[in-house]
Amino acid sequence: MAKIISVINNKGGTGKTTTVLNLGAALKQLKYKVLLIDLDGQSNLSRALHINEPKNHVGELLLGKCPFEACLTEAEGMDVLPSVSNLLDYEYLINNEPGREFLLREVLGKTNSFDYILIDCPPSMGTLSINSLVAAHHYIVPMQAENFAFIGLDRILQIAEKVKTRMNMDLELAGILFVKYQTRTKFGQAVISNIAQNNYLKNKLFNAYIRQDINLMEAPAFGQSVFEYAPASRGAFDYMNFAKEFVKRYGKKK
Repeated sequence: MAKIISVINNKGGTGKTTTVLNLGAALKQLKYKVLLIDLDGQSNLSRALHINEPKNHVGELLLGKCPFEACLTEAEGMDVLPSVSNLLDYEYLINNEPGREFLLREVLGKTNSFDYILIDCPPSMGTLSINSLVAAHHYIVPMQAENFAFIGLDRILQIAEKVKTRMNMDLELAGILFVKYQTRTKFGQAVISNIAQNNYLKNKLFNAYIRQDINLMEAPAFGQSVFEYAPASRGAFDYMNFAKEFVKRYGKKK
């Protein structure tokens, strides 16, 4: 049975797509079979892998208009359920479906071909993001250690708790992952200190963090993960460290 992980934050530019892409690539390097799901209408994950406006995509799949296998695209040895730029139109149609919050879980429940399924969520807590939480075993919140970083975090935690209570009792916060982290800044250290003092979150900080690295920004322009684009970079090093920590804490044991 696959471990399903939702990577979620209701702000844009927090590193969700970068994390899904490069955590997936790291897990693939660790010899796991990985599926990436793009639930964001901006299609950043799909475009980062040079999958542009596919005919078969996650919107078609959730509405039952496309078989699961026909919607998959391969990239870097991983399977991808891509998005399209008009995915919001599909979300509108999904909102009229009975049991709309359960559509993704229903689809994923029919496959047993993967070790890990990583979901890139839109920067909102709408129907598609709720679908990801209903389907997931764990969720990861990527954050930057900067001013206003905590805006919206309480809302994510509150909604996730409601999903757990009402729709998915298996859902757990895997942790907060700091991205674009600058280890020497006093502000960044203060943000981590504040979280460490929070009774609910103090044990939910990953030890691994993702430092700033221009290679993480450049790689998607070439349709690659950082492991393909710059395998010796600190971005690749940091995401591999994170992948190993995640597997040790929550993952499938080989």
